[in-house]
Amino acid sequence: MTNDSQASRSGAAGSRSMEDVREDARQPAAEASDKSSRKAASGSKAKKKSRFTGWWYTRKLIVLALFVGALSGGLYVGFVVLGGGSMADAFNVATYKHIFDLVFSDS
Repeated sequence: MTNDSQASRSGAAGSRSMEDVREDARQPAAEASDKSSRKAASGSKAKKKSRFTGWWYTRKLIVLALFVGALSGGLYVGFVVLGGGSMADAFNVATYKHIFDLVFSDS
């Protein structure tokens, strides 16, 4: 099938040439370079934005809080609901020391 037959089937909306598409793709880049050249012409230096903004730290704290919540929820469900233990034992450090000793014992 040729491009002429495809253009005739798709009608006026699909009959754009590749040059038109490339020109449209280049246009935003040209506008961005115009803005940067205007800033340079005015003499003001562009301040470099820091990557570590308040929103960046907030996102990291949210992820950390979700991780801790998932860990504690998983401990609760696994130890209390499925295992039949008590909630106080689920968050007791001695319980996990005992499990570690069972898993890594010599015998």
